[in-house]
Amino acid sequence: QKPEDKNILDTITLSFAGDCTLGGDEKYTGNTFDRVYERVNDPSYFFKGVQSIFKNDDFTFVNLEGTLTNSSEKAEKEFRYSGDPSYAQILAEGSVEGVTLANNHTLDCFDAGFDDTVRALDSAGIYHTYFEACFIRNIKGIKIGFLGYKGWYHESNSNSLLKKQVKEMKEQGVDFIIANYHWGDMRSYMPNEQQIRMAHFAIDNGVDLVIGHHPHVLQGMETYKGKNIVYSLGNFCYGGSSNPSDKDTIIYQHIITFDSKLGRIIRSEYKIIPAKITSDPDRNNYQPIIATGDEEIRIMEKYAELCAKLNKE
Repeated sequence: QKPEDKNILDTITLSFAGDCTLGGDEKYTGNTFDRVYERVNDPSYFFKGVQSIFKNDDFTFVNLEGTLTNSSEKAEKEFRYSGDPSYAQILAEGSVEGVTLANNHTLDCFDAGFDDTVRALDSAGIYHTYFEACFIRNIKGIKIGFLGYKGWYHESNSNSLLKKQVKEMKEQGVDFIIANYHWGDMRSYMPNEQQIRMAHFAIDNGVDLVIGHHPHVLQGMETYKGKNIVYSLGNFCYGGSSNPSDKDTIIYQHIITFDSKLGRIIRSEYKIIPAKITSDPDRNNYQPIIATGDEEIRIMEKYAELCAKLNKE
């Protein structure tokens, strides 16, 4: 590389974090998300501990697990998550730019709750994915596509939709495609057969990065055909439990280096940032923080172990 060419390389940093439930179930009592919100009365409180990461990247994406609605019509199920539509501001002030709604809590308040959620996100300027709803962002001249699907009995529907959407995105000149999935088994640290099958299918069909959620704990990352599959990011800003037993999480960052003269991606790298879902070790205060010291080392080692199990070859 000649010295005069140096200025043409640029980078894009994308950050991904896990399950964010802004609100909770109406039967929750005590130290609930809503109670903490009332006390702090500040939407910027929740992501304050990770602002050094989210503010300085180019795009932050999380799984929004629940609804933003005041609808009292609720589905018949064990846990039904909702928060006030104004909570969309928590994401905006937290420097979160995109969410996936393709999860098992999006319809907790039926279609009305879903529509309220989309309206709240739109008014806060936050992009979303949900099966047919996908989006493309032009970041520094590079087009990045975001897709969102569910596993379980949605597998064949998700797969055929992915093929169609990837093809359409490539036709529109998208340079890098990310597929987000909600899948797997609750509290399992290992991906199941379906997760592996769907992830490989996505990459075989043109996806560049796979990000997963749902198990509420970390699952490792597999490198398949040179592309990363992050099977589960665990919880993040999670109103679904006032004191989860496993409070470990990570922020996954994907760093894309591109040649701005050629408008082409030269390489992709990644960074794992160990984090905790709460800044209070004894209970969930819904304020994720970057892990430091011994905790950082412990979470890094735990994650490396989970990855090693997936990359035996």
